[in-house]
Amino acid sequence: MYKLISLYFSLTSSFLLIAFPLPVLPDSLNEILRLTYTSNRQLVLTRAHLAAQRDAIKIASSESGVMVSTAFTGSRDWNLNAGSINDGFSGSLVGSYTLSDGMRSENKIRLQKHILSKANHQLNDLEQGVLLATINSYLNVLRDQKFVALSDGNVAVLSRQFEEVRDRFSLGEVTRTDVAQAEAALASAKANLTAKEGALATTTELFLTQVGIVPRNLEPVITSFQLPKSIKKAKKRALKKHPRILSAKEQEKIADVAIDIAAGEKKPLINLKSSLTNGYTQSTGNYNSASIKIEGSFPIFNSGRIDHKISQAESNLKAEQTNTNLVRRSVAEEISIAWSNLRVAEATIEARKRQVESSEIAYEGVVVEEKLGTRTTLNVINSEQALLNARTQLASAEKDHLFAKFSVLAASGDLNVNYLGVKVAKATSEGPQKEKRQLGPFESILKQIGLPIIE
Repeated sequence: MYKLISLYFSLTSSFLLIAFPLPVLPDSLNEILRLTYTSNRQLVLTRAHLAAQRDAIKIASSESGVMVSTAFTGSRDWNLNAGSINDGFSGSLVGSYTLSDGMRSENKIRLQKHILSKANHQLNDLEQGVLLATINSYLNVLRDQKFVALSDGNVAVLSRQFEEVRDRFSLGEVTRTDVAQAEAALASAKANLTAKEGALATTTELFLTQVGIVPRNLEPVITSFQLPKSIKKAKKRALKKHPRILSAKEQEKIADVAIDIAAGEKKPLINLKSSLTNGYTQSTGNYNSASIKIEGSFPIFNSGRIDHKISQAESNLKAEQTNTNLVRRSVAEEISIAWSNLRVAEATIEARKRQVESSEIAYEGVVVEEKLGTRTTLNVINSEQALLNARTQLASAEKDHLFAKFSVLAASGDLNVNYLGVKVAKATSEGPQKEKRQLGPFESILKQIGLPIIE
């Protein structure tokens, strides 16, 4: 009985969902940006690489610690003259620790941390590019949807007008020329509607590729962020925090550390090694041994190899410093272009609004005058087309104005989820943090007796 009741309610629910489907909830720009930020393949892959780079820091840190290994041997010797056999085996516990390596280990850790920091800035720059491309796709779909709506409305108006002209022709009020003009305008409007629908299908497909979902019910975009008050402030802010500039600065630090690593090869390398061995041979029986020794090496002559490596690293540093200056100029140029586009878009949108208002007044006047006989059907069709063009150009200007605002943010280095107010889970692209390695038992002993420990 219980199963029958459950089946009844299940079938009833399915029928209701089919007969009365739930309304499609609108998608806001913030929701689309959150989805892109968390699921974009490029971003996911780059964050995975960041995780691997964090492991590289841990690997570099572990190389400076105590190394403990085991070794064993087994052998059988035949004395052919005496006709005897001597079996033997041994096992050893070997430990090694670097007392001094010319700061090479610490510099390698510094190098990996700067590489991670650079990767974080590159990720931030990639996020800006992905978010800006998503915003562009979103705005393109909204614009093309408005184009289709305007074209569809134009077809509806011209269809009614064609019916009116045809009826008036049957009454002898207009000529066949008027009917042909109205019919031609309607055919042109239908062709234009088909073209706009094709453009919308293209932008919808691009949106699907960029975001991963089909745009169903996109909400209009309302911006609440603050733009820099002047181009001077925008450039000043970008020079401090644009991820591309910060990435170039980190590359400078990487080149600087490379100099220290190359210079460290001139310094002595001192290792502490110890071993504990237990073995057996037929000639001596069981035996135990222990040893501790300090090994050191110091380069005396290497045909100038180390000096050439230092010189090469210094040249690379100068090149990276030059590259940083070029990146600064490039960012400043992008801000100037984005700022100019914003000002042009602001002026254009105001002009388009006045154009629409004037076209509406002109269209209404022409319609009245055509009924009074002072205007022709062609005048009405031309006025209707002018009004459609004005509304289409206004929709395009509104899209350009919104995109120009986001472009200024991107050029300034502020196009990120925090600045836009997009709530997302805590990103995994945090900067490098100092890894506190747990000291092993041998390192604890070395620390107690006063030997240096590289943490």
